[in-house]
Amino acid sequence: MFKKALILLFMTLPVSVSFATEKQVNRIPTVTRDYLQENLYSYERGFWVSVEGMGGYSCHLSGHNMGLAEIDITAGYRFDEFIKVGVGIGMRYYFDQKDLRRHSSPLGMPLFVAARGNMIRGKYRKTVPYWGFDFGGSFQDGIMFRPTVGLHIGDPRGAFIIGLSYMGQNIAVADDIARKTNRYTGFACLRLGYEF
Repeated sequence: MFKKALILLFMTLPVSVSFATEKQVNRIPTVTRDYLQENLYSYERGFWVSVEGMGGYSCHLSGHNMGLAEIDITAGYRFDEFIKVGVGIGMRYYFDQKDLRRHSSPLGMPLFVAARGNMIRGKYRKTVPYWGFDFGGSFQDGIMFRPTVGLHIGDPRGAFIIGLSYMGQNIAVADDIARKTNRYTGFACLRLGYEF
């Protein structure tokens, strides 16, 4: 009797081991779907647009200073989250310009090329620092450049942006003997906008 029980145990052991192995294979966890990973191409590349408002004040240590307010629209192509390029156009209004600019109109219209990007990967972050650099000119004045650092707050394809810029601008001025010349003027600016 004991011999029959031992033979039965040895015959059923391989079958029970195979069932246990099959159950272990079925228990391997499945990978959940990652929406951002599946749609990485649409987040990383493609057309982008930003609409921004900017205000600032010139930084002359002596003499007269003036303020400005500007609205810009920039559009371009996003290669990935670290670099995107585009072109922008804006409308600018100068405050208290009487002693600096030679134009009677306080309006200016900047036209520029823009490059921007995140400083760190933003795939799973809602707030990431970004950099920007604009280069171009303003009608009725001259060449300008505008480096920016700030924060990108929101999703990769829909976020508020806030930044601090230094804008260097050649301003058309009239000197003491009524000659038309350009004067370099630096502005400290705050930028607020939305990017998608």
